[in-house]
Amino acid sequence: MYLEFFKLREFPFALSSDERFFFESAVHVEALANMIYTVQQRKGMVLVTGEVGAGKTFIGNIMATRLGPGCTSIMMQTPPQSGKQLLRTLAARMGLNLRSGMDKIELAEGLQEQMIRVQTRGRLVALILDECQDLTTASLEELRLLWNWEFNGQRLVQIVLIGQPELRDKLMEARWEPLRQRIVLSYHLGPLSPEDTERYISHRIAVASDNGCLVQFTAEAKADMYSATSGIPRLINILGDNALLVAYAKGVHVVDRPIVAEVLRDMTCWGLRVPAKPMEHRPQAIDQASAIN
Repeated sequence: MYLEFFKLREFPFALSSDERFFFESAVHVEALANMIYTVQQRKGMVLVTGEVGAGKTFIGNIMATRLGPGCTSIMMQTPPQSGKQLLRTLAARMGLNLRSGMDKIELAEGLQEQMIRVQTRGRLVALILDECQDLTTASLEELRLLWNWEFNGQRLVQIVLIGQPELRDKLMEARWEPLRQRIVLSYHLGPLSPEDTERYISHRIAVASDNGCLVQFTAEAKADMYSATSGIPRLINILGDNALLVAYAKGVHVVDRPIVAEVLRDMTCWGLRVPAKPMEHRPQAIDQASAIN
């Protein structure tokens, strides 16, 4: 709708996982590098948590891409509800010809043989599971068993768990001690800082810009966007897109504080209002811990 008006090639605040729009803050670069290294060197499981809208799925998709052609990366965005469903989904993604009547043992044996074939060709298998806070007890137990599969002293599958903070609480239960001990790298995705929020907005506009792009967000508007969203990327995207829509309707190319305030008042259901002045600096985006506990 507003692309031609602002001289944009595409929507800068689209809620997609396009790698071109990935904002590489220093902490995100470090986190991704360590996660990829852990998987490629078969060090152990990786755990990534974060609040709703923090960009966990985006990180998972970027990681799957950057593991490269030497890795068979399998991203599951819907958590399996049983151990058999986990194995069946994984087997299907790895190209096995599945019969409807296969029992769990036959399914596991076929999947293990396929993973051995992949490993003997010098390839990794990485299973990246999203929304893991919703995994059932049976699925978590199956993951623990799956991790034990090995051939010639090497793990057959590298596992990355992604979920909301309650996933950490679940894994702290005594029953999951064996699974928890297999997690060697853990990251929590926090909100962006005020400075990173400003750079994030500028980065997305730059990626989407055509020659002579006319979009401008004032420094005060960016500060208010941070204050209203607390640096949550998904909320920044929603607010930014609606702000451009309002600016287009008004026939202006500059997004200022009144436009941001109008969007918050009339176009969101968050119950937020722009504070009188920007909030103080918040902690950095990702807090690293060497292990879950």
